Amino acid sequence: MSTEKPSVLGVAWTAGRLAGRRLLRRRVGPRDLELGGLLTTQLDQMKGLAMKVGQIVSYLDVPLPEPVQAQLAALQTGQRGMSPADTRAVLEAALEMPVEAAFDDFDWEPVAAASIGQVHRARVRGRAVAVKVQYPEVARSFTDDLRAVGRLSSLASMASAVDGRALIEELRRRLVEECDYPREARAQLAFAHAFADDPEVQVPAVLRERCAATVLTSAWVDGDRFAALERDADPTRRDAVAATLVRFTYRCLLGFGVIQADPHPGNFLFPRGGLPGTVGFLDFGCVRALGPEMTDALREVATAVRDDDRPRFRRAVNALGVVGRPKKFDYDHFYRTMEHLHRPLIATRFRVDKDYVREGFALNGPTSPNARTIAMPPAYIWVARLQWGLWSILARLRARSSFRPLLDELLAAPPAPLELDALTPTPTPTPTLESCA
Repeated sequence: MSTEKPSVLGVAWTAGRLAGRRLLRRRVGPRDLELGGLLTTQLDQMKGLAMKVGQIVSYLDVPLPEPVQAQLAALQTGQRGMSPADTRAVLEAALEMPVEAAFDDFDWEPVAAASIGQVHRARVRGRAVAVKVQYPEVARSFTDDLRAVGRLSSLASMASAVDGRALIEELRRRLVEECDYPREARAQLAFAHAFADDPEVQVPAVLRERCAATVLTSAWVDGDRFAALERDADPTRRDAVAATLVRFTYRCLLGFGVIQADPHPGNFLFPRGGLPGTVGFLDFGCVRALGPEMTDALREVATAVRDDDRPRFRRAVNALGVVGRPKKFDYDHFYRTMEHLHRPLIATRFRVDKDYVREGFALNGPTSPNARTIAMPPAYIWVARLQWGLWSILARLRARSSFRPLLDELLAAPPAPLELDALTPTPTPTPTLESCA
């Protein structure tokens, strides 16, 4: 990667110009596409936290022209990675052996160059594998980015009931964990075990002997990217995929109490030739355990909304920890917001479209009566991103299905927490290969 990276201010200026042009006029012109290309290139060069923000923006409904969002979708896999020489250096230092000894063959052109690492196709004992290689110094870049964001957190806290510093600390912890590849390998194994009974959920197997502190090797998964599925003319397949994404998300959220908290479309693959709803889940770096109290509160919120039980809803919302200023909190508005969020799960049959998503963001926008009274428990930022992000993804698939039986089934069964004790980051500075087990 180039060592000359754009500044945060430069990226903000480009994004601001694009948003301003969108607000001033409806038609998309050549200058919009030029700025969109520049923004995509800048974020791709910066990697780290900036690229993560770009990945999120690429599929949410934001004030950017659709063609520009299509350009930003390139960030879901990335375009600019390390040179072969730098990649070799990272691999050989981590695995303590030459690349030629570790792999039968190794494709030096990455298939993805995302925010923390890039992915290469290789073979081990005749088996196709995906090798994720972490960028040098990426952990330090997160520290620098968060320091810049942290300066604004106190100002944000003054205007709301949100503890900005606590959220920055939460983000820091998750980003540190994402740079811990042995932890990710253990999480991937845990999710593979948890979904072993679901034939439409594919979690790639981990090759322990080719894991290290900055290298993660998994079985290769073939499949369509999200953009190809989005264009797929077969609504049956799109609906089947949507059902799998909802089932995976809500089994994790309401059943296991542990979520894959980075749900952007670049982390999914859609294999052909088997069951139409099959989804390959590729990234388990950002995994958040919610704890029994939050899991129970989320289940109570869903139950209260499903049953239209306002007293139960009020108790559940207080238990969830989102009521920052009780005397000014508008419970009725928050009920409307949560009813909207759970509507696809409650309706007999529901089509998720962009109008539905925009209505949801409007309920959460700056005109909400709870804009300054709602609190944001650190774990809940990932829950909110997961839930609202899921419906944004399904809107792009124009998905229509009945998810009510799934919700009823999950709420009828007691939660079964996914065992994550082994996911505590290792205290040793250089994890051994066995730590990937």
